[in-house]
Amino acid sequence: MKSIFLTLMMVCSVLTAMAQPNKVQSAIIYIRYGEYDKAKQSIDEAIMHPKTQNSAKAWFYRGEVHLGIYGDTAWAPEFPEALDIAWESYRRCIELDTKNEHTDDATKKVINIQAGFYNEGVDAYVKKNYPEAKRRFEQLLSVSPNDTSVLFNAALTCGKMNDNTKAQEYWQALLANGYNKPGVFVELARLSKVAGDTSAALTYLQQGRTAYPNDIGLVIDELNIYLIQGKQEMAIDKLTAAIALDPSNANLYFARGTAYDNTKKPHLAEADYMKAIEIKADYFDPYYNLGAMYFNAAAELANQADKIPFSKQKEFEVAETKAKAAFEKARPILEKAHELEPDDINTMFSLQQLYARLKLDDKMLEMKKKREGAKSKEAKP
Repeated sequence: MKSIFLTLMMVCSVLTAMAQPNKVQSAIIYIRYGEYDKAKQSIDEAIMHPKTQNSAKAWFYRGEVHLGIYGDTAWAPEFPEALDIAWESYRRCIELDTKNEHTDDATKKVINIQAGFYNEGVDAYVKKNYPEAKRRFEQLLSVSPNDTSVLFNAALTCGKMNDNTKAQEYWQALLANGYNKPGVFVELARLSKVAGDTSAALTYLQQGRTAYPNDIGLVIDELNIYLIQGKQEMAIDKLTAAIALDPSNANLYFARGTAYDNTKKPHLAEADYMKAIEIKADYFDPYYNLGAMYFNAAAELANQADKIPFSKQKEFEVAETKAKAAFEKARPILEKAHELEPDDINTMFSLQQLYARLKLDDKMLEMKKKREGAKSKEAKP
């Protein structure tokens, strides 16, 4: 009896050991018939058992099972992580396959799945599902950290999520991998400015300008920093360089005109404002700035005339005539600005003062009424 019992135990042990490879074979058969629930159960049992948990074949077919699930519309919704599990399984198969029995096929599968991850990341980005896009791109970067196309998309995605630290890390990684397009410098400068580090922002832009001296975007971003810092002369130099690259850009002439205005160079400012208007006839800003510049110059002449004593009547009349002519010069410019943006309160206020100076009382009262109506309208919630 004891001998028979031992024999039965040995038979059971052999049958159990044989059962696990049979689980792999069962999974293969279930795959053929599309019975993915049974295939999954069999292969999951196989990779958990000590006899087959390190079997390259078992892990390869675990990948096959889950890739099949992913591609089957009936089963895919039941197992949303199927593609991730397939990817991990094929990679594990490659690690274990010392005899290279499945490596070639598994490698092809991994490459195809990674292409699928990339497409899913792009699709999620387009659909504004940024967390999912980030997950896919970072999944790819975990195995290919120097892939510039993935780094680029990861950087964009993190930017959309306001994850500035990660975004900056990926833009810097792009530079480190030789991807030094103008946009990379622009984004690194922008993120530096957001972090309050204008020095770093300028460094990135200067690096970009060295690589792309004729890129208008880099020039404009660099000069904007100088304008923010109040470095008008430096800004004028950058604007002049930008205008040389893009001579039909009305915004550049307006910006340089403003810088000249701020540095008390009215003739140069006037020329740039007029050039901006010549390029873009409906451009409100240069009309307003030019009109304001003329008005301020006229007001200064009027103030000087008012200081002349009564005993110098002729001198006063000459000065008053000059001031009136200066106000008349400002009038059509400010009226054009008002025509372009009739609700702009600053323009209306300037015109109200101008009409008062020219003793055009009806126009002054009309403009006063319009301005007060606009202010009342603006004050309403």
